[in-house]
Amino acid sequence: MRNRIYCSVACFFLGFTTLASYPGSARTSPELARFDEECAQARRVIRQYCAVVQEMMKDPKMDENKQLKGISLVQKAKEQWTKVMSAWGDTPPAEYASDAAFKARLQDFAHAIEDMENALAAGNPRRSFMACSFGCGLFVTMHEQNGLAYALDALFHLRKSVKTAEAVMKAQGIDNVRPLLPEILQKRDRVLVAPAPWRRGDDRLLPYYDSVRQLSRQMDEFTLAVETNDLPAARAALKELLSQINQAYGLSL
Repeated sequence: MRNRIYCSVACFFLGFTTLASYPGSARTSPELARFDEECAQARRVIRQYCAVVQEMMKDPKMDENKQLKGISLVQKAKEQWTKVMSAWGDTPPAEYASDAAFKARLQDFAHAIEDMENALAAGNPRRSFMACSFGCGLFVTMHEQNGLAYALDALFHLRKSVKTAEAVMKAQGIDNVRPLLPEILQKRDRVLVAPAPWRRGDDRLLPYYDSVRQLSRQMDEFTLAVETNDLPAARAALKELLSQINQAYGLSL
C-alpha cells in the first residue's frame, strides 16, 4: 500500500509539471537566459570530459589517448568559461545583482577547471573527477543561494542521494537502505516539480519529460524492491535508476 501511495504521489507531481506553466522559465529575464546558456556551453564540454575521466578511472593503466582527449576538452571548456567571466563578471544578470560573491563564484569555477586539467595532466583521473564534482556543486550552490530553481540542480541532489544508497547497500546491506528511502523519494518529487529546463514548445522538452517519467517509475521499482527485501531486484533497479538520472541530467543541460 505504501508503495502504491508513493507511485500515486509521483504520478500526481509528474502530471502537474507536464500541464502547468513553468514559473521559473516564464520569469527568466533575457539576460539570465543568455548567461545560463553561455554557462551551459562550457558545462556541456565539461560533461564530455567527465565521461572520459570516468572511463579512465576504471582502467589501472593510463590511457594516453583518453588523457589527451580529456585535456583537450578541459582546455576548450576553459576557453569558453573565460568568455563567460569576461562578459558577465562585472555586469551580472539582474537575478544576481545583490550577490556580492558573484564574480568570485565565476572565478571559483575557473579554478575548478584548472584543477581538473592539472590533475589529469599529472595522470590522476580520480582527482580530476573529484574537481569536476566540486565544480558542479558550485553551480548548485550559486543558484540556490540566489533563489533560483533548476531541474538540473534537483537532479544533482537526487543523484548524490542515490549514490549514497548504492554505497550503503554494498557496504551495509539492503536493510540499511530502507531508512534512506523517504529522503530519496522527496528528492525525486523535487525533480518532478522543478521548473522545466526549456520553455514550452521547445523540442527538447519531450525527451526530457520521457526521461523523467522513466526515472520516476524506476524509483518506484527500487523502492518496492527494498521494501520487499529483494536484493537482486534492488540492485538491478538501482543500476537502471542511476542510468535514468544521468540521462535526465544530460537532457536538462
